[in-house]
Amino acid sequence: MKQVISLVLFGFFCGNTVLTNANGQNTMEGASHSGRMINGVPVNISNYKYALGLLLDGKLSCGASIITCSHALTAAHCVYDLPSLSTRLTLYGGSTSASSGGVEFPIISGAWHPNYNEPSQLNVSDYDVAVLTVPANSFSGKPNMAPLALQTKELPVDTRCFVVGWGQTGIKQPTSVNQLLYANMNIVSQSSCAAIWANYWKVCPECTQSVTSNMVCTQYKNGEDTCKGDSGGALVCGGEWPSVFAKVTAPSIRSFIREYAGI
Repeated sequence: MKQVISLVLFGFFCGNTVLTNANGQNTMEGASHSGRMINGVPVNISNYKYALGLLLDGKLSCGASIITCSHALTAAHCVYDLPSLSTRLTLYGGSTSASSGGVEFPIISGAWHPNYNEPSQLNVSDYDVAVLTVPANSFSGKPNMAPLALQTKELPVDTRCFVVGWGQTGIKQPTSVNQLLYANMNIVSQSSCAAIWANYWKVCPECTQSVTSNMVCTQYKNGEDTCKGDSGGALVCGGEWPSVFAKVTAPSIRSFIREYAGI
C-alpha cells in the first residue's frame, strides 16, 4: 500500500504532527520548532522508511521525509539559514535510532518556499516548506529507506492521521534520539482551528497564529502530540489543542516542490 504525505509539519510548541497509512506502515509500490514525541508509541523504522532526522552539528534538530531517491522534504524554519549552515546540516536515516545504526547524508543544496518569511515570536510562518537535495540516488538501495508519495487531494475533517519522530517527550525534556515514536492525529476544520488560535492571545499574547489556506490543522488523541525536534516531519493520513501543518496540496506549495524535486 502506497503511503502519502498530507502535510509538512511546521514546528511550534509541543503540538504538531505527521502522517502515513491507516495501518501505520510505509510500503512502496515501486518506490516544531518542536525533540521527542509526547506520549508517543515506540515503533520500528522498517514501517516508516521515509523518516529522516535533520542533524545540526551531529545533533537532532528537526525531522524530514524522503520524497525521491535524491530529495527530502522538511519545514523551511528548520533550514532557512542554510547558506551559513550548509556544512553543519546533514540528514540521517535507515535506523530506529537517529544517532546510530543508520546512514548520514550530506546536503548539497536546499531551497525554501520563496514566500516564506521567518516568523517572529512563537507563531509559525506561511509557506513553511523546504526541499533538500542529497547526492544523486543517495537514498536508493539503502536498508529501511524509501520515498513517501505526496498527497494529491485534500482530506476531510476527522480523517485519522499519524506522525513519527524523535522529538522531545515534553517541554524541557530530552529528545528521543534512540527511539522513533508514533502518535495519532485527526484533521480538524480550519474554521475551528482558526477560532481557537484567535482566542489564544488571552493566554499567550505572543503566540497568536493565523491559519491560512496553505495550512492544515490536526488534533492530537489520547494526550499524544509532537514536540521540539519533530518539526519538518510528515503528516500521513490514509476537543484537544489543534496543531498546524503546511499543506502540500496547496497549489503554490505543490508547484514549489515540483520545481525543486521534480515530482
